Amino acid sequence: MSDDTYALAATSQHSIAAWLGALPAGDSAALKALLAEDVTFHSPAVQSPIRGREATLLVMLTVAEVLQSICYRRTFVCGPYEAALEFNAEIGQLQLKGIDLMRFDADGRICEFEVMMRPLRALSAVAEAVGNRVAPKMLELKLKAGPGGG
Repeated sequence: MSDDTYALAATSQHSIAAWLGALPAGDSAALKALLAEDVTFHSPAVQSPIRGREATLLVMLTVAEVLQSICYRRTFVCGPYEAALEFNAEIGQLQLKGIDLMRFDADGRICEFEVMMRPLRALSAVAEAVGNRVAPKMLELKLKAGPGGG
């Protein structure tokens, strides 16, 4: 193995730096710019992946509203276009820990995003709060996309 096997591409580094400020701030424009048009989002609370920039952005902005004190602790580099970001946050009185798994395209846009979160009680609280806010808007997006969309 060469020494640069786990080096993160410059475009990925730039995106992670932008992410660290954009998500905790709920910065819609910055988050949208970080997402590939055909991004796939894997939620810890939903079986099926969420596809597309608009639907993923909706979930991410809602999570940013629901979680308090989001603090990224460590970044694990998995390759030039893959990283895992460990975070802590709170929802109500519950503390949680999570991992954001990100895969980037060559331009540094997030093309695949997966979240893992614990403990179960905190995950359940996040899922309920996000689900209650997102469900009607997600239906709107699906209807707007038409047959076979979303």
